[in-house]
Amino acid sequence: MKFRKLSITGPKGENQDVILDPFQVGDTIWCGIADGVGSAALGGMAARAGLDEVQGITAAEPMGELFARVSRKLATLAEQHGNPKSLSTTLSLLCIEGDKAHVGHVGDTRITHYRRGGVMTRTKDQTEVQKLLDDGVLTKNQARRYPRRNVLLSAMSAGREYDLHEATFSLEVGDRVLLTSDGFHGKLLRPQLASLSAATPDFDEFWRALEDKLSRESLDDDASCLAIEIDL
Repeated sequence: MKFRKLSITGPKGENQDVILDPFQVGDTIWCGIADGVGSAALGGMAARAGLDEVQGITAAEPMGELFARVSRKLATLAEQHGNPKSLSTTLSLLCIEGDKAHVGHVGDTRITHYRRGGVMTRTKDQTEVQKLLDDGVLTKNQARRYPRRNVLLSAMSAGREYDLHEATFSLEVGDRVLLTSDGFHGKLLRPQLASLSAATPDFDEFWRALEDKLSRESLDDDASCLAIEIDL
C-alpha cells in the first residue's frame, strides 16, 4: 500500500483536521480522518482524542464498539473541561483486511473510492443540507448556496447521540481511496478527481497533480486529504 497526505490550515488560523496514518493491527490496516467541530481549541482536541483512541487498538475490534469507545473518551474529556457540547468532531475510519474494506463514519468527512475512471462514494454527509437534498427540498444548485450547508446532524460528541454509518466494499489492485475533510472536498469535486486519477496511473504523479490543483484554490476552511493506493 502507498499513501500520501496533506493538511493545510485554513483562514481560522488553527487546524482542526487530524489524519491517522495507516497502521497495522494483526491482519488489518487502519486509518482515519477527523475534523473538529466548534471552537478551534476544543474541536481540535476532540479530533485528536478520537484518532488517538483508534490508534491505541491492539486487536481486531468491531467498528461499532470502537466508535463507542471514542464517545466514552470524549465524555471523559468533556467532564474535565466542563463544556461537553463544545467537544465534538467528525470521524471517518477505514479498515482494510485483504481485499475487503470496512468503513465507519459519523459527520461530513468523506471516504471516496476511485477505480480507473469511476468514483464510488463510501460515506454520506450527515448534514442538514444533505438531508434536504435527499428529501427533494433543495436542488443541487440551491444546495450550493444554502446558508446552513455546514450544519451537522450527527457528530462524535459527549453532548449528544451519533448515527454510525457502516459499509463494506471490495478492493482491487490499483484502486485509490481518499479520506478528506470538508475543506478539501468542498474545493476539489469527485468528478474532477476521478478524471485526474484515470489520467495519472502513477500514484506519485497523481498526488503531485492533486496538490497542484488544491494550491490554486482559495481555501475557506482547513483542507486535509489522506490518499491510499491499493497494492495487495
